[in-house]
Amino acid sequence: MDGHNNKIVCRVNDCEYHATDDVCTANCIEVGCTQNCCSSCDTECVTFKPQSGE
Repeated sequence: MDGHNNKIVCRVNDCEYHATDDVCTANCIEVGCTQNCCSSCDTECVTFKPQSGE
């Protein structure tokens, strides 16, 4: 694969890294799971950080 899409779409509005245009602003994204994954429902964004109460 020659290129890749650098835009990570994030719809988790209460994450510190969520931008208003549904873009993740984290420098590094870690995705994981706690079991053998069989669908996207089995994965989670380990990078998630709750928004600070500013």
